[in-house]
Amino acid sequence: MTEKNDGVWEVSFRTGQAALELTVLIPAADAVTWWRPGSTVPHATIPPSWADPADTTALAGIPIGALLLRQDRTGLVYGLDAGSHRTSVRAGLVEETAEFAVLVTVEDAQPGEEIRLLLDISGRPFPEAVTDTGRWLQRDDDLPVAPGAEDAVLCTWYFAHQDVTAAAVLAQADRAAALGFGVVIVDDGWQTTSLARGYGSCGDWEAAPEKFPDPAGMTAELRARGLRTMWWVGTPFLGFSARARTAELATRYEETELDAAVLDPRDDATRRHLVERIRNLVVKTGADGVKLDFLERFATAVPDDPSPHSPVAATVQLLEEITDSIGQAGVRPLIEFREPYVHPAVGRFATMLRVGDCPLSATQNRVGIIDLRLAHPGTPIHSDPIMWAADDTAERVAQHLINALFGVPQVSVDLLRIGDAPSDALEFWMRVWRLYRQTLLHGELLPERPDLLYPLIAAHDGDRHIVARYAPHAVTLPEGPWREVLVANADDSAPLVINDALPMHVRLEIWDARGNRTHRSLAQLASGPSVLPVPSGGLARLSHPDHDPGPEL
Repeated sequence: MTEKNDGVWEVSFRTGQAALELTVLIPAADAVTWWRPGSTVPHATIPPSWADPADTTALAGIPIGALLLRQDRTGLVYGLDAGSHRTSVRAGLVEETAEFAVLVTVEDAQPGEEIRLLLDISGRPFPEAVTDTGRWLQRDDDLPVAPGAEDAVLCTWYFAHQDVTAAAVLAQADRAAALGFGVVIVDDGWQTTSLARGYGSCGDWEAAPEKFPDPAGMTAELRARGLRTMWWVGTPFLGFSARARTAELATRYEETELDAAVLDPRDDATRRHLVERIRNLVVKTGADGVKLDFLERFATAVPDDPSPHSPVAATVQLLEEITDSIGQAGVRPLIEFREPYVHPAVGRFATMLRVGDCPLSATQNRVGIIDLRLAHPGTPIHSDPIMWAADDTAERVAQHLINALFGVPQVSVDLLRIGDAPSDALEFWMRVWRLYRQTLLHGELLPERPDLLYPLIAAHDGDRHIVARYAPHAVTLPEGPWREVLVANADDSAPLVINDALPMHVRLEIWDARGNRTHRSLAQLASGPSVLPVPSGGLARLSHPDHDPGPEL
């Protein structure tokens, strides 16, 4: 047991014949909520000690948890490094003593394996303590960001579904490039002429010639416009209509409602087949990478087998083989994983992690982005592709984009068919995101009140501060010297800004959701509260008159 920092302890164990079980008890005074990362995980509950445990594998979840106290302090943060083994964590309040218990079980490790547990009882602020724990879980890996991994993405799924063609993709290219997108994900449908939303065609991973007669030519045309290309791959599926069905590949089980079986990654020949097909897809089309989808299916529907014969462990091996096969000298391929398979054991193979499917749910997108950023520091975190209804206003479109402001935005709308007002909102907020991307993605991230789903989120980088509000909460200006403060308003009320310093003169600029500047003045900012007339979906920028006013929006 080693104290890494004041109040932060690392404990190492060697496993024996039986499952490893650990229990931690801590007083629960001032406790507010038990936090675990994930866009669908409850954020505002303190479970009882007898509640169902949370199971984690390399293909589902992240082994981090935090007992949060008032004022976003931490009572306890834990991280569990058990490799790709299945772990079970039962965390909850012991009613008899008002203590909080965390009971950890590592179920399938071989005797003699090392298991590491990090316990942080320092009482540090939530973002700091959780981010450090996430960095520890990644063993402080500091891989460079892959080219394109932090570029905005146009994804075809929500607006085209399986009715996607090369012509339809290329029709979007000029507008996508003009808006500042850097990557196009050609999602499900490129490999089949069927529009039935099943996976019967999966397994061959060759483009349907009727829809993509020249896939290499398409990627070259996209690249000429500054756009990288990624192909969707339904990784575990062997469709009932695929030619590869004759290759005698090993499968684990069938999902008849999906018109496909799930491959068995433990079989060497089956892994080789999948690796070769994905490598050929990338090499022959000149693509920049792949979106590897549905990895969690390798480990569902039937029980996992114990290590070393675990399909989970075999999937980790498969992912290593895929990334090695499609990598180029000195350049990491673009590889997207999405929730739930964001565990550090597999997340290290991805160059971008994405929030799980949440079409039209801005709040879920926001929560997922922040949780993944905290638990996976250093990895580009992408939103689920943003979409909106045909009758949605510019304000609502802007709200969706602001909810993804602190991640890399993915968007899935037909850029040629949206109305003028939504198009203006998209153009404006894409421009804001591009101009301030360094601060938004790499500045110090300060999300508030996870138990209230982060109603205020800020990032600051030196003397530049960016705040987004998602509820009728006041925004407090920074205490120290600042050159520029941006306030993005995703709520329907105007922001109340608190200035705790002396009265000051500021340059005040305000834009509406469509990017029209509605106000510009030299204003006297009083000490105390001031209401800024920022409309919903709009933006305010405050800057000191004797400094550069900031980039033109």
